Amino acid sequence: MSASAGQRRTVFDIEREKRWRIWVLFALLLVMVFASVWVLCLIVTVAFYVSFPVVDTVSWVFTLRGAGLILGISGAASLLYWFAAQVGARERLLRAMHCEPLDAGDRYHQRLANVVEEMRIATGAPRVECVTVRTLGLNAFAFSDLHGGGVIGVTEGALARLSRQQLQGVVAHEFAHVLSGTYVTVTVSCLLFGIYSALGDTLEDTAMGAAGSRAAPVAAGAVGARAWLWVVQRASAVLSASLSRARERQADVAAALYTRDPLSLAEALRIISRHPGGVGYIPEGLAPLCIRDTVEGGTHGWMGTHPPLGERIDTLLALAAASPEQFARQVDAASDRFAAREHWAQAPAAGAAGRHIGLAAAGQAAAAAARSAHGDVAAAVPQAAAAPAPPRQPSVSSGGSATAPLVPVPLGAGARAAGAAAQAPAVRAASCPSCGASLALAAYEGLRVTVCPACGGRLVTPDEVAKILARREVAFTAEQLRLADLLAAGGDELRRAAAQSRGRPQVALLPCPRCGRAMVRRHFNYEHAVEVDYCSICDLYWFERDELEALQVLAERQSG
Repeated sequence: MSASAGQRRTVFDIEREKRWRIWVLFALLLVMVFASVWVLCLIVTVAFYVSFPVVDTVSWVFTLRGAGLILGISGAASLLYWFAAQVGARERLLRAMHCEPLDAGDRYHQRLANVVEEMRIATGAPRVECVTVRTLGLNAFAFSDLHGGGVIGVTEGALARLSRQQLQGVVAHEFAHVLSGTYVTVTVSCLLFGIYSALGDTLEDTAMGAAGSRAAPVAAGAVGARAWLWVVQRASAVLSASLSRARERQADVAAALYTRDPLSLAEALRIISRHPGGVGYIPEGLAPLCIRDTVEGGTHGWMGTHPPLGERIDTLLALAAASPEQFARQVDAASDRFAAREHWAQAPAAGAAGRHIGLAAAGQAAAAAARSAHGDVAAAVPQAAAAPAPPRQPSVSSGGSATAPLVPVPLGAGARAAGAAAQAPAVRAASCPSCGASLALAAYEGLRVTVCPACGGRLVTPDEVAKILARREVAFTAEQLRLADLLAAGGDELRRAAAQSRGRPQVALLPCPRCGRAMVRRHFNYEHAVEVDYCSICDLYWFERDELEALQVLAERQSG
């Protein structure tokens, strides 16, 4: 298999294969539409015959003339759907996968851009756009824009957990799809049939919402359509599996040839296999575009879109002439190197006069309610809030500074790169909503985030929070770890206290540093009871001192 997969195919071979695959896709679409229209006509004619039994309205469906008429209608509908599905294909797939462009001021994104550009130059690939997906899952994908170019995406989780060599192997795998031309076929298949998964969920919601109400006939129709759609989904799943399994094996072998490093890709696949694949962000119907299944655990057998990761790793080990024992030792060494890279940087430090509000729970009213209802945990919270933060330790990174440098930032610049900050409108000097000090830009987890050098607050966007939670550069103090322990142990109490204090006028609200309106004090999400201030108008989070770091600790413990 490795010899045949390593042979360089000509452009004519790729085009011929692409053409016959496209014709197969159109034929399958025509068959599915014909079957759907035929069943629909049969249902309508039977219902008409039940109402008017004197007229034979059913037999024509089984005649050659009737079948020809249905085939003509199906052919016209298939052509219309074929061309409609390809209109705005790139934008629709980017939205479906929740893709975001690279941030020029993000060090992790810059590393990905460099790897993609190096691979594009080395392989002579056509123009390729690079994007990211804001999820902790580990995955990557490639699809065609149907105009001669391609799109390669990597999740934030993969960017944070893979080394440069491992990331290079993953990117080379996606470039193999681009160079082989098969990604065009799979892209068209997902555009034609991948939409059925989302449509099925919509029909299920419609049926559940209409059941037991006056819209019961609508529910019955939705259930019937969902049942037929289930058959269509199974057929499209089989098609996607047949198109994807062989191409994934070929792409692994081609990536090993491009990089001359099969073990780095094998290491990446082993790491990817131990973490979720982006379920919830990347739809299941678009799994054939990815390097692994989007559902946790994957689906194997005749409906599996990907071969088992263990088999793919064994193939790469055979190419490298490495034994499983040697690979296991190398993976352990790579894990040790990764662990040594974790928590080496120091977060921007706050001044001695800075306030420590990270342990306040839903304001004074919520804290009082929590203390009265649950004395142990709730009483520990305000005590920890008064404890001073331990002195910062110097960074263990070679050549790194002990404290991240602070740069004054104008209002509206946010945590973007210097170039983006220069373009942002500076209305007035940004000031801290907690202590009134001037905010500044500082390095944080590969980003440039807005911080308060006096009290240690952080002003970040939801996109920046997702990136920060996926990365593990910043080292945590003993106080921040203790705060995370308290939040994890007393999460239920804090959530109940926050619900009881909701809407009470004595809860002080901080002004948004950008628009000046009062922000909402709430928990970051129901899973992590970390209190934050949020401005829905500017879509900004304000974390008091140690709150963001505590949230990072909780997220790391959850993801492992």
